[in-house]
Amino acid sequence: MKKLALFLLLLAPFLMTSSLHAVTYPFPEKGPAYLDNDAVMKPGTKVYLFHSGTEEVKKTIKTNEVLGVYREYPADFSPGIKETGKVKILSALGEYYFAAEVIEGEIQPGYLAKKGTVACFITPFKRE
Repeated sequence: MKKLALFLLLLAPFLMTSSLHAVTYPFPEKGPAYLDNDAVMKPGTKVYLFHSGTEEVKKTIKTNEVLGVYREYPADFSPGIKETGKVKILSALGEYYFAAEVIEGEIQPGYLAKKGTVACFITPFKRE
């Protein structure tokens, strides 16, 4: 009984301070307006292309060019990629984004716009 009381007495400071080290993150009050993962963007929809910001991307992709959009399948599901549409580059936006417009097909967020060896992720929003 004395050992249990001593153990609890020694354990008490640890139990009292352990909750002080917990970290919680509140939900943001104002976040970007995300589209559903299932949202289909059709011709005329404005999208953003996120890229790495390297010089290769900036030299390869220019304003008014048309890029093919692809959905990549896992290697064990399908032996390749499938073109699902096309986008036209409207302008460069900062270091990591291009503004574009869907001109053909139906695409979804997460698809890839490609030209040669350069690829950009399709997204419905631009992060500041």
